[in-house]
Amino acid sequence: MTYDGTSLDLATGDVKPDGLRLFSAPSKESLHISLLALALQKPEDVLPEHSQLLSLLYSQDEALNILEKKVSSLEDFDRRFPAFGGFLPWFCTRGYSQKTGQCKGLDESFSYIEPKTDPSEKISLPALDNGQMAWAITALVQVLGKRSGESSQIQSLTQRWEQRLQRMKDSAVSLFYDGPGTGTVRAIATLKDVHVDAAKNASNAYNAENFVLWDPFEGEMIVVFLDIFGNWSNYTDSQAEKDKIWNIKQQHVAAIEFKTTNKTYVIQQGFWFSSHEQWKILQLPYLEIPLVRQLFTNGELARLTFSNEQQLNGLLASVNAPIGFQCDSAQGKYCSALGIQLLAEQPIWTDSVLTPYGAFPAILIDPAAGLAWYHQMLRMPRAQTALGSIESFTQNGQEVAPIVTWDAKATSVLAMLGGTGQLVRDHLQQSAKMDNFVNRVQSMYAQIFEPSERTELGGSGSNTVLPMPSEKALPSDPAAPYSKCGCPSS
Repeated sequence: MTYDGTSLDLATGDVKPDGLRLFSAPSKESLHISLLALALQKPEDVLPEHSQLLSLLYSQDEALNILEKKVSSLEDFDRRFPAFGGFLPWFCTRGYSQKTGQCKGLDESFSYIEPKTDPSEKISLPALDNGQMAWAITALVQVLGKRSGESSQIQSLTQRWEQRLQRMKDSAVSLFYDGPGTGTVRAIATLKDVHVDAAKNASNAYNAENFVLWDPFEGEMIVVFLDIFGNWSNYTDSQAEKDKIWNIKQQHVAAIEFKTTNKTYVIQQGFWFSSHEQWKILQLPYLEIPLVRQLFTNGELARLTFSNEQQLNGLLASVNAPIGFQCDSAQGKYCSALGIQLLAEQPIWTDSVLTPYGAFPAILIDPAAGLAWYHQMLRMPRAQTALGSIESFTQNGQEVAPIVTWDAKATSVLAMLGGTGQLVRDHLQQSAKMDNFVNRVQSMYAQIFEPSERTELGGSGSNTVLPMPSEKALPSDPAAPYSKCGCPSS
């Protein structure tokens, strides 16, 4: 199972001996599982420019070995905590220490994963993160299924991962839907008893925070899963329930204009207009829908143009804060409200914290431009570490967040490999569900952006070229570059 990430030595950029972040979440698992799925693809099934990169992720033996261990951990967790229904809370990777009230460290005896919560406290289950993990497992099942006849090991793994996916399908509605007539999906499901099977007792989960997922961003992933694969057998009119969910969501899709020197573009308004909000296009086949592709292309055009016009040295996305920078979440240590104010629904905290992973949506839309921006950010002082790109840095280049995490690293790698949208598309087509997906998404966006405003979107998404980063002088850093990251002298 994953760890959230690791801390780095601020002077060298190398891994700190005691820096391992001993917890993780289903969002981190989604990225790991997605990369494992891509690594197991046959070279003839991927683009030539991607096929030569797959072995750099994992060899086939490595990927299968990791998947064997991971599914065993998930099976064990489900046996001990059936109330989670095959989903995961934030968890302690090495187990929870009753003595310290924290996740077990490397100097403590290892045990299987456990919830990252004191047993006396309420146990919560995040819907957004689990939507990400559910679709990652969907992509993995698609790859394994195509190769199940190659060996008994792959056949066994296919069956076990299919069982994991089916378990999530069986329990998702009981865990995350607020109940008959509500049309609301719980952002966080609170569990009364961790030993009650989620698929057999819907009353064990409830919405303690009255916090719901109506957003048309990454939170949409669990909604799509509920709609397409959820077990609605306990509802007399399941179609009406699902329609109501989408009707409520549609009310939160808003159009906004972004004006450049020569043209005005219509885009989807963001929550903060953080790159993180575009996670759904990393895993699901949204970009196969022409209208949606154009909207997301326009959004990335706006994101990159804004950074150029404001002379920013990178892109904005929710991320851990650089040292000494006070932000809006996690006692000031996490910057949630990072984005573009003129394109956001909510107030922005700052535009002075930038992160390399902010380029991942642009990489998916236009790899040349997206990678140019990614490279531009790696040129910033101390943005390149012994483990690759840094978490975040300040606009003036004076401070960095000396950590690496799954969210701020693997999103970029996954985008460079094209994401898992095509794998999920193939699975939806085989399940005769692709039309359901397209119709739901198309309908939600078309009510806002078609037909009267269609001509204002501009161009076709496949032909639009995103702006490259402008040439600008990089800030000088009073600190020496990371000693571990310099090139050898010739």
